[in-house]
Amino acid sequence: MIDRYSPDSMAPPFSPYSQGVEVPAGARTIYVAGQVGVQPDGTVPEDMEEQTAQAFRNIQSVLLEKGMDLEDLVETRTYMLSKDDIPGYRAGRAKVLGTVKGGAPRPAVALIFVSALAQPTWKIEITAVAAKD
Repeated sequence: MIDRYSPDSMAPPFSPYSQGVEVPAGARTIYVAGQVGVQPDGTVPEDMEEQTAQAFRNIQSVLLEKGMDLEDLVETRTYMLSKDDIPGYRAGRAKVLGTVKGGAPRPAVALIFVSALAQPTWKIEITAVAAKD
């Protein structure tokens, strides 16, 4: 069983994530390439909340293709351009991850600010790891 935890001996997480995730030997693992807010028709919304939500929907599409879903996330790494976009990121993340059966998953997370992404219209890129017993 995948164990998501946050030790009582440290400050609690700042948002809905786990401080650690233990994946047992033999679990299936999927590494998801960096996903951005590009919609299936190739367009990119200007709004950070929508770009974030679409990036998580794209992650979900990759997982669904192999029989996993968002509740199987064990780690995400988010790359963003501006700290001013944190509220939009949190809202977009909640929009998609808040719909997961049993409540939002609690993967381990990292949020990293960078000077640029590969395309000028992209405000966010998210990589992910998922595992399932």
